Amino acid sequence: MALSEQERNRNKLQGFLEDKLKWHDYTHLIVADDDMAPATWFIHTIGLARAQLPELILTGALDHSLAMDVIADVVAYARKHEGLIDGARPGPEVRIPVLLKDVSTPFVLTQRVAQASSRFGESIKVFQIVWADPEGRFPGDAAYDAAECPQQALWGAAPA
Repeated sequence: MALSEQERNRNKLQGFLEDKLKWHDYTHLIVADDDMAPATWFIHTIGLARAQLPELILTGALDHSLAMDVIADVVAYARKHEGLIDGARPGPEVRIPVLLKDVSTPFVLTQRVAQASSRFGESIKVFQIVWADPEGRFPGDAAYDAAECPQQALWGAAPA
């Protein structure tokens, strides 16, 4: 029986990720599609759970290269400080102001980091790296500039 194009692409992705994880501590998966609002684009890690660290996710229209650098900064911070805690603001150890939020919800585990949770179990932790607007304000602050810095808030209720 012939595989559908979607199944072939899924198999290619699985093989690619397995190869990356053989040689690296973790890898990134970028999900950004023209059918998605920029605030819902995301980059997440796969593999940090092996070291008992939370997998990381960053949402929004942040430059992908910068986002991967920010993730690397947070990983270095986690290793230096022996983990991460909900609500932490790593400060100058990360190249832009960020806030870490525990988003280990069923929605995030199944709809955002399924590649990680399928490998390491649904009991893994996931932290969202929430980034500040140019004035240093985070989502939830009444003056936060959501127009310039759109990002999907994954904490709390499951997004619609």
